Amino acid sequence: MGGNDLLEGLRAVGEPTRLRMLQVLVGWSGPRIGPLHPGEPGLCLSDVELVVGLPHPLVCHHLRILKRAGLVETDRRGRWTVYRARQERLAELAIELRRLSSPSEEGPLTRVA
Repeated sequence: MGGNDLLEGLRAVGEPTRLRMLQVLVGWSGPRIGPLHPGEPGLCLSDVELVVGLPHPLVCHHLRILKRAGLVETDRRGRWTVYRARQERLAELAIELRRLSSPSEEGPLTRVA
């Protein structure tokens, strides 16, 4: 993961509403409206709206930012769009953050102008 990818990911989760949406997409186990099978990960837009209690345009805006950062993926099913957290991308983000806490493992840091 490059520096720009890290920054984009951090900006995306740095906003409380988007962090909450990501948490919901990762761990939701309640009822769902959308075309998902039991146990299948993800939520449709209507589900996310109901859970976070925000209007449709605002939810779309935040999900678009999470998708652009690579933290969320979509799956079209007829008129429905299913949103899922990208676990591998979240893991990469976590690894990069861990590296910041122990820079000696990566060697000496270079100064960035």
